[in-house]
Amino acid sequence: MVHMVNQRREDGHVGADPTERVDRLEREVARLQSELVELRARVDQDAGQAPESAARRWAPPRAIAPVDARASWPGPHVGPYVPSRSAEPSPPVGPALILDSEKLLKWGGVALVVLAVGFAVSTAISRGWIGPELQLAGALIVSFALIGTGLRLRPTRPAWTHALCSGGVLALFTTVASDLFVDQSNDSVAFVSTVAIGLGALALARSIGSEWVGLSALAGGVVAWLVIGRDDLPFHVTVAWMTVLLAATLVLAVEQRWPVLRLITLGAGLLVLLGLAGEAQQASEQTAIIIAAALLAATLFRVPSIGDLSTVWQQLEVQLSIAATPWLFAVVHLSVLESETDRVTGAVAIGIAAIGLVVAFGIRPSIRRAHFISLLVGASITLSIGLAVLLSTTAAFVALSVQGAGLVVLSRSFDRNIRMLINAAVLSAVAATFTVRQMLDAWTDDVPIGDDVAHAAIIVATAAAAWLVGERIVQQLGALAVLALVLIWLGSVLVHLPQGQAVVSVCWAVVGISVFVTGAIRKLPEVGVAGLAVIGLTVGKLLTVDLREVDTLWRAGLFFIVGIGIMRLGFLLPRLTSDDAEPAALDEGRQQS
Repeated sequence: MVHMVNQRREDGHVGADPTERVDRLEREVARLQSELVELRARVDQDAGQAPESAARRWAPPRAIAPVDARASWPGPHVGPYVPSRSAEPSPPVGPALILDSEKLLKWGGVALVVLAVGFAVSTAISRGWIGPELQLAGALIVSFALIGTGLRLRPTRPAWTHALCSGGVLALFTTVASDLFVDQSNDSVAFVSTVAIGLGALALARSIGSEWVGLSALAGGVVAWLVIGRDDLPFHVTVAWMTVLLAATLVLAVEQRWPVLRLITLGAGLLVLLGLAGEAQQASEQTAIIIAAALLAATLFRVPSIGDLSTVWQQLEVQLSIAATPWLFAVVHLSVLESETDRVTGAVAIGIAAIGLVVAFGIRPSIRRAHFISLLVGASITLSIGLAVLLSTTAAFVALSVQGAGLVVLSRSFDRNIRMLINAAVLSAVAATFTVRQMLDAWTDDVPIGDDVAHAAIIVATAAAAWLVGERIVQQLGALAVLALVLIWLGSVLVHLPQGQAVVSVCWAVVGISVFVTGAIRKLPEVGVAGLAVIGLTVGKLLTVDLREVDTLWRAGLFFIVGIGIMRLGFLLPRLTSDDAEPAALDEGRQQS
C-alpha cells in the first residue's frame, strides 16, 4: 500500500511536491527540444541543406496566453471578449531591393542599347561604311527586334516586356522622323508612317497591357510629327492627327484604368493645342483648332470623375480640370481674338465662363464633388479675366471683390472647400491691394466721388468675405485689414476738405476710441489692443503731420478735443472693464438725480 502511494506521488498525481513537478517538466521539455533539433537536422540533410546548429535553430518559446474558446467559434461571439489582431508581417526587404535593382538594370540596359545603336549607326554613316538604305534597314531591324524580344519574354519576364517594347516603339518613331528617312522618301510618307506607328503602338499597348508603351506612343506620335513638319506644318492634318492621337490614347487609358497615361494625355493636349492656336491664321484653321479645343475642354469636364480617385494621379487630374474654361478662352483669344477690342475679348471670356458654369451644374449629378468644385473655380477664374478686360479698372476690381465674397458664400455649401476659399482670398487680396494703392494716391490727388464709393464697396465686400469664412483667426485678420482700409479711406476722402488733416485726425480718434470701448465692454483683448493702436497712430499724426500743416487755432482745438476724449476714456475705463459696470452706472444716475 505504501509502495503504491509513493508510486503515485512520483507520477505527480497526488501529493507530489511542486518543485519536483517543475523539475520533471523541465527535463521533459529539454528532451523534446533536443529531439526536435535532431529531427530538423535530418530534414535539412534530406533536403540537401547543411544542418544548422542547435544554438541558431532553437529559441526559447514565448509565453502562451490563455485561449478563449470563443475566439475559434464560427458564429458571432457574445460578451466582453474581443479577439486580438494578429501582428501584420513586416514587408520583405530583400525582394524590394531586388525589384528596384531589376528596374534599374532593365531600363538602364535598354537605354544603353539604344545609345549604342545610335553611336554605331552615326559612326558608320560618317565613315561611309553603310549606305542610306542599309542604315534605315538596320534601324528598323533593331527596332522590331526590341519589340519581338519583349513579346518573347512576356510569359516569363513581363517587366522586361514593357521596357523592350517601349524602346522599340521609340526607336521606330526616331527612325521615321530622322532626316535620312525623310530624304529617302518624303514628308508625306514620314507623316503616314508616324500615324501607322502611333496607332500600332497603341494597339500593342492594349494587347500586352503596358502603360509604358502607351506613354511611348503618345510622346513619339507628338514629337515625331512636329519634327517632321518643322519646316512646313500641314495645319489641318496636324490638328486632325493630334485630335485622333489624344482621343485614342485617352480612350485606351480610361479602358485600361491607367491614371498616369490619362493625366499626361490631358496635359499634353492642353500644351499642344495651345501651341497650335498661336499658329492659326486662316478662318478654316481657326475653326479647326477651336473645335479640337472644345472637345478637349469637354473631356476635362467628364473624364476626371471616372474612377475612384484612389491614386494621386487622378487627384492631380481633378486639379487639372480647373484649367478647362481658362484654357479654352486662351485658345480662342490666341486664334481669333488677338486683334479684337477689349470689349469683345471681355464679353467672350464672360460668355465662356457662363457656358462652363451651366455645363458644370448640368452634369453635377454625374461627376464627383471635388471635380465639380474644380470646374467652378476654373469658371470663376475665367469670369475674373473677362471682368478685368471688359470693365473699367475700378469697376473691374469692385466686381472681383464681390466675386470673392460670393465664392465664400458658395463654399459654405461645400463644407468651406479650401480651393474655393483660396480663390476667394486671391480675388479679395488683389482688390484690396488695388484699393490701397488708389486710396494712397488720392491723399495727394483728389479723385471723383465715384471712385470713393467704389473703394468703399471693395472694403465692404472684403469685410463680408472675411466674416463669412467663419474661422475666428480669419475673422480677426480680416477685421484688422478692414480697419486699416477704413482709416486709409477716411484719409483719402476727408483730407481734401478745409483743414482736412484735422478732420482726419478727429475721425481716426473717434474710430480708435470706438474700437477700444467695444473691446473693453465685450472683454475682447485683441479688439482693445487694435483700438489702442489706432489711438496711438492718431497721436503720432498729431505730433508730426498736424503740427506742421494745421493752423495754430485749429491745432489747439484739435489737440484739446482729442486730449479730452482720451482723458474721458481713461476715466471710464475701470467701469467699462468691471463686471458690475451696470450697477455702478445706476448708482451714479441716482446720485445725480
